[in-house]
Amino acid sequence: MKKVLIVTYYWPPAGGPGVQRVLNMVKHLPEYGWQPMVLTVEKPSAPAIDPSLLNYIPKECKVYKTRTSEPFEAYKKLTGKKSGEALPKNITLDTHLSFSEKLSRWIRANLFIPDARKGWKRFLVREGMKIIKSEKPDLILSTSPPHSVQVAAMKLAKKSELPWVVDLRDPWTEAYWESAMPKTQSSENKNKRFERDVLNTADQVTTVGEGVAKLLRGKTTKPVSVIYNGYRKVDNGMIKSDYFEILHLGNLSTMQSIEELLLAIEMLDKEIQKNIKLRFIGSLASEHKERIDHMEFVLKEYLPFMPYENMIKEAKSASLLFLPRLNSTYSKSLISAKIFDYLALGRPIFAIADKDSDVSGILKHSESGLAFESYEINKMVNYLKNCYDHLKDYSINTTKLKTYSLEENISSLSDIFNRLIS
Repeated sequence: MKKVLIVTYYWPPAGGPGVQRVLNMVKHLPEYGWQPMVLTVEKPSAPAIDPSLLNYIPKECKVYKTRTSEPFEAYKKLTGKKSGEALPKNITLDTHLSFSEKLSRWIRANLFIPDARKGWKRFLVREGMKIIKSEKPDLILSTSPPHSVQVAAMKLAKKSELPWVVDLRDPWTEAYWESAMPKTQSSENKNKRFERDVLNTADQVTTVGEGVAKLLRGKTTKPVSVIYNGYRKVDNGMIKSDYFEILHLGNLSTMQSIEELLLAIEMLDKEIQKNIKLRFIGSLASEHKERIDHMEFVLKEYLPFMPYENMIKEAKSASLLFLPRLNSTYSKSLISAKIFDYLALGRPIFAIADKDSDVSGILKHSESGLAFESYEINKMVNYLKNCYDHLKDYSINTTKLKTYSLEENISSLSDIFNRLIS
């Protein structure tokens, strides 16, 4: 069987969609003739922990872990946080900051380029060369963010002279968190240079959707292919609820919009509102919670982040799945990984998205819901009414969904691997 060395910072028990993308690669690539091995860190600084994902690691997969050197303990001391406290989800997005936090952000923006995980580089390259000498993989795949992984993997690829696939789950210099960073012009230029060198050194670039692919194709002549995160089959049987449940899974930050959905709900008849239950599983920005709590008739439920399997079980009573818009310069190109969890659940999806965006295209093609532009409140109201009245009539078009299945996309990835070593 052919071998691929996968380099990833996030790995179970770290949680989140980035972990699930690479975990799905590791689990299913052997079905297409490729045996993965993983190089990761011993204790990643992760905002979410999901021990249940450990159960998905195949026994045959060798996992190599190294030390790393990171500034996050110093950050916690500087800002008065406890050593064992989880790293905040959006350090770069918080707006209410103390002086020490503002100073920490400036240091992060200008001394740790492309990001604060850059300290893993020397450990990654040293251990990576040992693995390559002993295991003799046929190629390397490195996945990010954090994008410092790609800078380190570039050195590993050059030293080993192996074919190299760069997998970008998010844009690099256009990433939404970069817009909030107080970078100097010199730091901006350095970050762009790293990005340019990585894209032009890679043998192949892969990413999560056509919009980001188009963005990357404008920066390199190397081939760029879309490998969707894909959905894996889950037990999506409906659990009866006394309410029409509108559910959002995952983190909901200040960069994401929820006001349109709330306005549409408030325009419904009061009797319908009384039968609606808004549910949120994961972290919720305080300003969103404050706004939701002011809704007079609607029932609300807030649940903390939970392991993936538990989250899917909780979602089985959902009537409608909400996908917010990310307020970003590249929102048309962004595909939230949660859309694939939503597709797997087989419930209608209510999305806020730009016209002709990747998200609206997926929903239209898969016949899994509707996407609305922010000003289309009346259309949202009508869709909510329709879903409320005809929930039992909703059915999944399995043929249309095939394009977004995990199997289809892992097969495409294996085709890329085969081409690179042929």
